Amino acid sequence: MKKFMRIMCTVILTCCLLGAAGCGDTFNAELFNDAELWLLNDFLRENRVKAYYLNENYDENDEQSERYIYDETAPLTRTFIIVDSTAFDEIFQRDSFVVDFTNEMLLLYIHPEIYPGRDYSLKKIAIEGKKVSVLVEIEKRNGVGDAAMPAQGCLLVKMDKIEIDTAEFIEQ
Repeated sequence: MKKFMRIMCTVILTCCLLGAAGCGDTFNAELFNDAELWLLNDFLRENRVKAYYLNENYDENDEQSERYIYDETAPLTRTFIIVDSTAFDEIFQRDSFVVDFTNEMLLLYIHPEIYPGRDYSLKKIAIEGKKVSVLVEIEKRNGVGDAAMPAQGCLLVKMDKIEIDTAEFIEQ
């Protein structure tokens, strides 16, 4: 019995160590899904990505009118580095989110989302020079059939303030 307990403790300890090692430097980072709920509508409209949007000129009485339109002219993704309250106020709804910009910063990622019911998780943050790479992974589901037409989605990372010029999100 003692031998079994030692083996179990070793296995659990190994799993914990490997799990922690896979995270890398976290910079006290926290990922928020569905961040578009906190953003100003004007900001979202001005920062579209290649996705489908409600047609503001849709006429339900006109058979030729389309309810959704695809924005082919927009970039595939957009990334914003928010390091002060001035930029924050231009992007976020009032009192939607609390940030201490003396010690914290935000990374906002706007992308076409085809699985609106699935959450992303933060896998790793890597810094090379003045560039930060945020690796995220979407929740896996088998046989669900929950894909939808691409719509504008937003991920937000709140993290320790660091000196960077560029940020990229990498979906795994």
